[in-house]
Amino acid sequence: MRARHLPIQLAVVSLMLFVACTESTPPPSRTVADRIEIMYLANEGFLLTSGDHKVLIDGLFREGGDYANLPLEWRETVETAQPPFDTVDVVLATHHHADHFHALAVCRFLDSNPLAEFVSTRQALDQMRSACDNPAALASRVQAGLLSDGSSATVVLDELRIESVFLHHGAASPVENIGFLIEIGGLTVLHMGDSQATAEDLRAAGLGERSIDLAFVPYWYLIDKRWTPAIELLQPGGIVVMHIPPPGSPLLESFQGWDALVRTIINRFQQAVVFAEPFETRTY
Repeated sequence: MRARHLPIQLAVVSLMLFVACTESTPPPSRTVADRIEIMYLANEGFLLTSGDHKVLIDGLFREGGDYANLPLEWRETVETAQPPFDTVDVVLATHHHADHFHALAVCRFLDSNPLAEFVSTRQALDQMRSACDNPAALASRVQAGLLSDGSSATVVLDELRIESVFLHHGAASPVENIGFLIEIGGLTVLHMGDSQATAEDLRAAGLGERSIDLAFVPYWYLIDKRWTPAIELLQPGGIVVMHIPPPGSPLLESFQGWDALVRTIINRFQQAVVFAEPFETRTY
């Protein structure tokens, strides 16, 4: 069993320079063990793996409404922590909406994987205290990403480091949304959740001064001029596009369908990738 060290502290993160790689041609400056494998689950759900460390983000939800869901049998694999989810170190949920988080799914996963820690918003943790059979038994493994004074918490596990950053779900929205800065495999990854933060908001959060190697961003940041300046500010080396409604969704009518929307995004941002199928993987 690996020793764990999970301090909560005000976060000051030293970020690393981006070196992109593909499976066939890893650069000489990085070893294979340092690379990150990204597995897509559904909507904004991903499993990040590098060496001995795994981080599951927004992957423990059940019914996502108009957005992509995992088929029931695959959801069972995740919730019961079957391989490769049996060795997840940290589970993250950006906010409590049903297409990102389900309290019972998280409790079930934590029961199945006794080594995993969970970090999310206070709203999500409140739901867990109400829904789970024995929340007191999980209390030592669950923490809010944002402290009561609004400052962020940091999780440290060996070379894995995760910092929470408040990125609003809408300037007037009561929904708490946390972005996560994750240092893993020699890269710094930003997962924005359902952020609607502008470039000015990101700059105020200090993200304009940081080197983001790989950014997981909702699709509206890549097609809507209200938010594209945020991408220009972040200048990520790579982009993973999230939250695209599944093919055939009425939400895609204004974009002439899923394929047309994806083509538009890729044409505008050459470094962007779109995952289409559950458990699809890519390596950086």
